[in-house]
Amino acid sequence: MTGYEALCDTQGKINKVIQSIPILMINKGQNIRQLFTEQEAFDRLLDACKEQVVSARLKMAGEEQKMVSVALKIKGKQMLFLMCDLQNLTEIQDLMKMYISLIDELEIVQQEPYEESYYEIQKVNNQLINYQRALAKANEQLKMVLEEVRQAKSAIEILERDPLTNLYTQNAFFERAAATLNQRPSEAFDIIVIDIERFKMVNDTFGTAEGDRLLIELANCFLGLRVRDKTLFARARADKFYILAPRMEEWYGEFNRVIDLLVEHYPIPMRLQIKYGVYQIHDRKIGIAGMCDRAMLASNNIKGIFNRRFAIYDESLRDKMIVEQKIINTMMEALEREDFQVYLQPKVEIGTEQLIGAEALVRWKHPEFGMISPGDFIPIFEKNGFIYSMDLFVWRKTCEIIKGWKNDFGFSVLVSVNVSRADIYHSDLPEVLKELVDSYGLQPEDMHLEITESAYALDSHPLLAVTERLKLYGFIIEMDDFGNGYSSLNTLSELPIDVLKMDLEFLRLGDDLKHRERVMQFVINLARELQLQVIAEGAETEEQIELLKEMGCIYAQGYFYGKPVQEEDFRKYLSSGRITKSGNKEQKMER
Repeated sequence: MTGYEALCDTQGKINKVIQSIPILMINKGQNIRQLFTEQEAFDRLLDACKEQVVSARLKMAGEEQKMVSVALKIKGKQMLFLMCDLQNLTEIQDLMKMYISLIDELEIVQQEPYEESYYEIQKVNNQLINYQRALAKANEQLKMVLEEVRQAKSAIEILERDPLTNLYTQNAFFERAAATLNQRPSEAFDIIVIDIERFKMVNDTFGTAEGDRLLIELANCFLGLRVRDKTLFARARADKFYILAPRMEEWYGEFNRVIDLLVEHYPIPMRLQIKYGVYQIHDRKIGIAGMCDRAMLASNNIKGIFNRRFAIYDESLRDKMIVEQKIINTMMEALEREDFQVYLQPKVEIGTEQLIGAEALVRWKHPEFGMISPGDFIPIFEKNGFIYSMDLFVWRKTCEIIKGWKNDFGFSVLVSVNVSRADIYHSDLPEVLKELVDSYGLQPEDMHLEITESAYALDSHPLLAVTERLKLYGFIIEMDDFGNGYSSLNTLSELPIDVLKMDLEFLRLGDDLKHRERVMQFVINLARELQLQVIAEGAETEEQIELLKEMGCIYAQGYFYGKPVQEEDFRKYLSSGRITKSGNKEQKMER
C-alpha cells in the first residue's frame, strides 16, 4: 500500500506530515508537488480547490510511476492533502488507520460538519465500512475452508488406519515410511515383516473373533516399541504386519522380549509361532514396497522351521525368488513336453535283500537349469496348486510302468506314489484314482498311496474322509515321514493306514541317541501290535541296517540299497529275479 497525509499551505508547502507509507516519502518543508511527475496536473487540481474537496488520479514520480488517488481540501490558509493506492483487501486496515489520523487533524482546519467536504468524508467512510464488511465475509469464508480442510484431514486419517488394530494401512505405511527416510537420510533403518504361522488354524479352530483378538494383542505389543518419530507400524493384510524401525540393538532386544511374552502367555491351547524377516535398508532407491517384498522373502524362507524366528534378507534370497518365478513360468510347458520324469527307488526285505517294490519319485529335467531337485519345485507347486496336475502326471506314468512290467515280466510289482496334502482337497480324488488304475487294467493294490503324516496333523477331517473312501476302493495307504516332527498316537489310532514309513532322520535330530533308539523300538513294537507293516526310509549305512535288524524292522528303503533310477535301469532289478512277488510295501525319500 502507498499512503500519505499532510497539512500544507495553499501553495503545497508541507507544514505537518500526518502519515507516510512508506516512511520518509517527502518531509516537512518540502513541496507536495515533488510527489508527482506532472506537476501541472497537480496545479490544475489545486486551482479547482475552492473550499471544496477535489480529487484525481495522478502519476507518482519515481521508476514505477504508478497511478495514485489524490484528494485536496483548502480551508482558510491551510490545505489538507490525502493520497493512497490500495493493491488488495488486506490493506484496508492501513487505510482505516490513515483515515482516523486524518479525523484528528480536522480541528486544525476548522471544518464545518455540514459543508460539502463533510459529505466527501462520509463517502470515504462508507467505502471503508464496505471494505470492512467484505473483509469480514472473506474471513468467514476462510474459516469455512479451514474447517473443510480439517474434516478432510480427519477423513484421510481414518482411511489411513486399519479399522481392527488402528495401525496404518499398507498404502499409508508406504507413504509415511518414504517420508521418514527422506527426512533422515543419514540414519540406519530396517523394514520388518511379521507373520503369524498357521494363523488360519486359529480362525478355523477358535473362531474369527479369537483371531481378531490375537491380531489386536500383537498390534498393542508393537505400539509399546515406539521410538519418538522413528518407528511406523502397519497391518498390511490378514496376519501380515510391517514395521519401519531404527537399526538399534536395544530396540530388537525389546522387540523379541514382547514377542516372547505374547507367545508364551497368550491364552489359547495352541503353540503360537511368530516369524519375521528383516531388510536392512542400504539402497533407498528401490522403494518401500520393494523393501517390504525383500523382508517378506526373508520371512517366508524360514516358514516351517521350528527353531528359527527371524531371517535377514540377502541377495541370494532374491536370486532364489527369480529362479522360482522361472519355474512357475515354465511349469505348464514342462508338463506338456513331459520334462518331468518318474524315477524309482527300490524297497528291500532286510534279511534277504530281496526287492519287494519301489517308490515312484518325480524329477524335472529343465531345458535351462538341468536337473532340478524336488525340494526346489515341490514346495512351489504345493503353494500355487500346480502339484495336483503334476501328481496326476506321475500317477498316470506309474500306471504305464506297472502295466508294462506286467506285460513284459508276467507279474505285478507294487509301486507307491505320493499324494500331496493339496490333492486331498479335491473331493473326487478317490474316484479319479480308481478310474485311472481301471483304465490301465490294474488293481488298486498295485499302486500304493503315500500320504505324509503332516497332512493329517494340519487338517485331519478331510484326510480321514478321503482315506476311508480310498480304502473302500481297495487302495493300500502308507503313512510317509512318520517320526519327522508331527508324530502322535492319535495318528496311528485314527487313520486307516496299512503301512508305516518311519523316517530314520529321527535318529539324527538330537544328542541322546539311545533314548531315540528306544522310542523307535517302541514305535516298531506298537506297529506290530496294530498289524501295520513298517518300512524304515533313509537307510544309508550298514550300522543302521544292523540296528533295524535288532529292532525287528523287516523292510527298508534308502541309498544303502539303491538310489532312485529311471525305469529302464530299474528293469535290471526285475530281470535278475531279485523280487518278492508277494511283497507289499514301499517308500519315499524325495518326491
